Amino acid sequence: MPKQSTAASASSRPGDVLSRDYRLSHVAQGCGAKYIQTFQSGYYAALWEKVERPLVEEIFRSLGGPDRSCLDFACGTGRITSVAARFFGTVVGVDVSEPMLACAAPRDNVRLLLMDITKEPLRDSFDVVSAFRFFLNAEDSLRRQALLAIHEHLVEGGRIVCNIHANASSPAGVASRYLNSVLRRTKYNTISLDQMKELLVDAGFLVEKVIPYGFLPRPGRFAPGLCEALVAPAETVSRALRIPSRFAENFVVVATKPAALPNRLESARFK
Repeated sequence: MPKQSTAASASSRPGDVLSRDYRLSHVAQGCGAKYIQTFQSGYYAALWEKVERPLVEEIFRSLGGPDRSCLDFACGTGRITSVAARFFGTVVGVDVSEPMLACAAPRDNVRLLLMDITKEPLRDSFDVVSAFRFFLNAEDSLRRQALLAIHEHLVEGGRIVCNIHANASSPAGVASRYLNSVLRRTKYNTISLDQMKELLVDAGFLVEKVIPYGFLPRPGRFAPGLCEALVAPAETVSRALRIPSRFAENFVVVATKPAALPNRLESARFK
């Protein structure tokens, strides 16, 4: 069973940031269009097109099928939802932000729902649940609520595919933590792989695979054209040189909801 502990072991640490009431962070009008612009040019656009999307496609290809289902949690503008639609027969995207959902492109095998499944669960179970660009900025209590809700919406043996886009041990993560300490306030969110693993285990998951990516340090808004040109070569060189994964700015985690084990005491009664 998932642990419902609220211990601080996987929550904030020096230099980390945990947002306040993340559910309200993307409800302003126009935030969906602004979010889409993030992936149209510059570092994040190049990272998505050349590294992240091919990685997500590879994972979904291995887990999908015409008779398989996927829930995209906190789907936002449908960036991950649209990829899932190519590999799963049924896809459901859920988000609490109407402006974000309004920017998601409709597809025949996709349902988009404005709802909070941490408070109002769906009646359906899914083979896969994806959750991208959520756990970094959510407050610790919401992270745990979300993981418990995701666990409940997965079939036994189902998988969660999630990411972190500001690894605490990457160059940008270290710089962010340092700036937080200098400013004496938590301005930039980071989370470590160990923290994410701990959250998943506490929610009842078994971590199956971790894939680091994004080895080119993110320079903020500086030199967007240069970033677009260097993202892919930096990834290739880093992997060829076997640069330690802790230096990657992002990672995808695939974790499994294990099949329920028979209760030993119940089994003993029928022997």
